[in-house]
Amino acid sequence: MLEVGMKYEIDRAVTENDTAAKAASGSVEVLATPVMIAWMEEASLKLVQKELEEGLTTVGTEVNIKHLKGTLVGKTVKVLSVLKEIDRKRLVFDVEVIEDGIVVGNGTHTRFIIDTAKFYEKLKNTK
Repeated sequence: MLEVGMKYEIDRAVTENDTAAKAASGSVEVLATPVMIAWMEEASLKLVQKELEEGLTTVGTEVNIKHLKGTLVGKTVKVLSVLKEIDRKRLVFDVEVIEDGIVVGNGTHTRFIIDTAKFYEKLKNTK
């Protein structure tokens, strides 16, 4: 059962594949913003997926993120997602990435609960 206040945390080590230079979002060897956002989405997905009925999942629809500090290759960050709002099928999360107690990035992320089969069927029938 989904409840406001639920939390999920994952640790991620920053590798060369996670850098802005590798992700083509910059030219420096630090954690790329798109990678950081993907980790935030992953934490949010994992937070709610275990509570959903079989055949249901969530899709990301909105991110409002600030990337506040660079993170070097080899550093480990904590990625935290907290479910802050439930509006029928719309779920809003507070997300945060922390390195050594310092906030690297934060913001909000919105996901919608979908029926996977219906989702694909709708896409196949869209012109």
